[in-house]
Amino acid sequence: MEGASEESVLYGEPSPGVRLITINRPEARNAIGPVESRALFDFLGRFRDDDSANALVITGTGTEAFCAGADLKSVLAQYDPDSGGEPLFDGDDLDAAPIPREGNIGPTRWTGIGKPVIAAVNGAAYAGGLEWACFAHIRVADQHASFGVTCRRWNVGLGDGGTQRLPRMIGMSRALDLIITGRVIGAREAERIGLVNEVTESGRCLSRSLELAASISALPQPALRTDLEAALRGFGRPLEQGLEIERELFNSLLDQPEIRTGTRAFVDRDHPDRISGAPPLYLPAAAYAFAEKAHRGQPGRHGQGAFIDHPVLVARITVEHGGDEFAESAAYLHDTVEKADVTAEDIDAKFGPEMRDLVIALGQDPGISDRAERRADHRHRVAVAGERALLVYLSDRLAGIEAMLERIETGDDPSELEANRRLGLWRGDVEALSGTSPPPGLVADISDRLDRLERLIS
Repeated sequence: MEGASEESVLYGEPSPGVRLITINRPEARNAIGPVESRALFDFLGRFRDDDSANALVITGTGTEAFCAGADLKSVLAQYDPDSGGEPLFDGDDLDAAPIPREGNIGPTRWTGIGKPVIAAVNGAAYAGGLEWACFAHIRVADQHASFGVTCRRWNVGLGDGGTQRLPRMIGMSRALDLIITGRVIGAREAERIGLVNEVTESGRCLSRSLELAASISALPQPALRTDLEAALRGFGRPLEQGLEIERELFNSLLDQPEIRTGTRAFVDRDHPDRISGAPPLYLPAAAYAFAEKAHRGQPGRHGQGAFIDHPVLVARITVEHGGDEFAESAAYLHDTVEKADVTAEDIDAKFGPEMRDLVIALGQDPGISDRAERRADHRHRVAVAGERALLVYLSDRLAGIEAMLERIETGDDPSELEANRRLGLWRGDVEALSGTSPPPGLVADISDRLDRLERLIS
């Protein structure tokens, strides 16, 4: 790491094309005084002007704060020369450059950097720290991170972009809530309102941000930068003006060699996304397409029109109860080996060994002839296969119960559907897995539907 003169701000190159700025004052909650402000001007300028620098990550040292904003001791020094500290800037010359015209706590009013900036929010982002987080294009926050216009308590205004960037990011109503009240919100609420792009486990935001920056740096840069510029310059303008900005910037790419080499690489499949066996860009989409093809023409279960309708319902329930993309994909695929002309090797070749093992665990073993033994074996394999298997398995049960309820409520005879036998089996499935900490909301939904089914049968 290369340090600032006081080493209260650090600048480094953690990987090719990636730069990292770290505000290094954990004892002061990474507050920014005049020394830090000058260093931030220096390092942001270096990143902006360095053709080999493609993406920047900004973070703070420690776990308590990303940045607590301006060092109020240096603000006080502007008005009290006897305080002993260096003032943040000369309060007698409000037109002084570079402070405050280009920013009070660093170059927060710069808008022409033109390359992606990521904030790794490792703790509190308050006042000017929130403004620095808003300076970035992408924000990745630790789960314990928090955000707030806490300077509201000290009669200090937002002077580093907060009143302008925050409404553009989260909408005027939500921005005014934070600006007026000064209340502090956590990372999850920040993600919900659009202030944060991604929340990681505490302690992981920096590594995730560096990983993201490295993937951005590995992309072809010209089109990325013109698209970034077009989005930022066109935002808030009339559509016609925005489209004209986009046209000009897109046309500027046409004479560059990268667009020719990029399109040739796509056509020749000379790209990691295009080679045979490359992981899909979006796993659930690939899983659904694979399952739909596998089950095409297969008659539906439980009165549904086509068999694929059942895994589609299982996938929806899986997502509604907190399943991630991998679990959603497994829900689409869960019947392909057991009920279609697909082998475990096919799943492995297309989706990898982890998905293969999950799909196998979700299917019954056809080698066990006794139905009761086969079901008991199935329950056991699901129980030991992990949370995703448990979630998809129970979602599958809920999908079957809801399909039977629909048939009975529309006039089908419960006895012809073997409703009593299935009711007992479904209750047994839930009971057998009760010691594995299944998702409580999903279990509650299953119990509710089973009680309804029992009343209908009666």
